[in-house]
Amino acid sequence: MRSLSSTKKTTRPWYKEPWPWLLMAGPAIVVVAGFITFYIANTRGDSLVTDDYYKEGKNIGLQLQRDEAAVSRNIEAQILINPDNNQAKVFISGKFDPAESINLLWVHPTRKEWDQSVVLKRDETMPLSGDKAVYTADFKTLPNSNHWYVRLEDAKAQWRVQAQWLPSQGSSLNLSPMHQALIPQQQSASDSQPLR
Repeated sequence: MRSLSSTKKTTRPWYKEPWPWLLMAGPAIVVVAGFITFYIANTRGDSLVTDDYYKEGKNIGLQLQRDEAAVSRNIEAQILINPDNNQAKVFISGKFDPAESINLLWVHPTRKEWDQSVVLKRDETMPLSGDKAVYTADFKTLPNSNHWYVRLEDAKAQWRVQAQWLPSQGSSLNLSPMHQALIPQQQSASDSQPLR
């Protein structure tokens, strides 16, 4: 009898043993991680994917026409950005109306909330330097980033010039039309020969 009573005293209920808790910890952590992932996905939307991709795709042809218009007008620009990244001086050359409104766009590759669009102000104190008109731009301080897409366009959306700005390479930037979109793919003589 003494041996039976001593074994009953040493057996503990399952919830006082460490092994069931260790076995349940893995699935419990996965469930908690799933809820955290679901929360992050719902609160921080992906700004890289547009909601209306079909409409954006149809606009590609219109965008290429704007590049063609900038090439035919010989429009180019140079932007000098101040050290505080909140002001710029813009020199634009080519065939355009200097009295027309011109927009400067700062587009971040991944953070849509950092994008900015400002209307340039004509600097009347600066005389035309050759065929270059001088403008100034005041905008919110640009957050630190490895690179930005910069676009200059007229208010009527007839032409545009653009480039990628890498702040680590300096505070000046040259904008030009995207020529590669205008060059047709020509077949070389070696490409036209059938493969044997």
